[in-house]
Amino acid sequence: MAWIIIVVAGAWLVLYLLPDLLWHHLQWKAALGARDSHQIALTFDDGPGPDTALILEALRDQKAHATFFVIAERAQHYPEALQAMVRDGHEIGLHGYQHRSMYLFWPWSVKAELQKGIDTIEQIAGVTPHVYRPPWGHFNLGTVIAARQLGLRRVLWTIAPDDWKRGRTAQFIDHYVTQLSQPGAIVVMHDAGGDRKATAEALGTLIPHVRKLGMEPVTVLAMDPEKSEMRRWWTWWETRFTRDWDIDTIPSSLGGDPVLRLGHIRFPYRTTVLTTGRTIRRGDAMGEIHFGNPALSQMSAGPAGGLRAFHAVLRSLSDLAQFVEGNHKYGDITVIGGITLLDASSAIEKLGFDRVPVSGPRKWTMWFYLIFLMAIYHSDGWSTFRRFLRLHPVLLMMDRETLMKKYLRSPSKRQA
Repeated sequence: MAWIIIVVAGAWLVLYLLPDLLWHHLQWKAALGARDSHQIALTFDDGPGPDTALILEALRDQKAHATFFVIAERAQHYPEALQAMVRDGHEIGLHGYQHRSMYLFWPWSVKAELQKGIDTIEQIAGVTPHVYRPPWGHFNLGTVIAARQLGLRRVLWTIAPDDWKRGRTAQFIDHYVTQLSQPGAIVVMHDAGGDRKATAEALGTLIPHVRKLGMEPVTVLAMDPEKSEMRRWWTWWETRFTRDWDIDTIPSSLGGDPVLRLGHIRFPYRTTVLTTGRTIRRGDAMGEIHFGNPALSQMSAGPAGGLRAFHAVLRSLSDLAQFVEGNHKYGDITVIGGITLLDASSAIEKLGFDRVPVSGPRKWTMWFYLIFLMAIYHSDGWSTFRRFLRLHPVLLMMDRETLMKKYLRSPSKRQA
């Protein structure tokens, strides 16, 4: 009896648990856009359905393209929706013939399920799906094998606002997607499986907000693929960090990749007196500055990368001041700042920052983190690692009054 239990457990591990861990949770080799592109993919699951027409209308109004992962069985009831997707230039992907978890299929029966879905979509819309997302992202061993045999590229997601949940408003969906958006991201929403009017409404503001961050919505196969596995893994971590720590991206008024991001924290260091005479105490509200990593990657290319970074930050501080002034979330902050390895004292002082040495465990934790980050995003990659070893973390700080005095544009300039 014991050996039967061992065999069954081993089979379950190999056929279901490990494949789902690797290809669902870790998203190994799934499609993902390049972090140095200016693209983001909006995708919709579970359709078509009664609200698919509203989603298509919203996309049409915004002149944006998306990828629809279709349930072929449902498409038989809404053939005109599928045909409208094709006419509007959207991409049709396969979500399965039925909306049924791969946990409920024998691995050797998956191919027939996918082939039936492909055949149905071809008959209705006259196009062949080339991308595939299993319901709930669930995989078994046969899922990947069948997808490869049928020429389907596996697609999961990096941003999921859970628009299918009760109470999800258009405002929530818009804010959630905008906050986590970054070049190469794949957003999963839904056009069926429930009331999707809030999703359709959200697209009217979500797409302009994403464009303001320098990204254009495209179909999955139109995205430039991410070639660096390290960046793929880092994207997974960074999305969760942004969500859990409520980090905001500061749109660039000049267009292109946003340079700065901002979070609200409590000052974690010992009491510091700035050169302006302002005293910052542990626990004071602080706007913590983070670099936008895609912008960091672009700025680091070539020998003048440091100079480009300086000028980019200089321009972005004006956008930062406007953002802080107009956002009640940062109404109580007394100081802005962050830890950096870019220890150029004269340039930093010209920007209006004070340099504060960092010591103790926090110094070495941040030193390792920043070196790792620079090695991932610097244009020269890991070959720069040795050079970064000579750098030391420095805390840059500027009180709120100095930020507003130096960088807040006047109302007349803001309206111009």
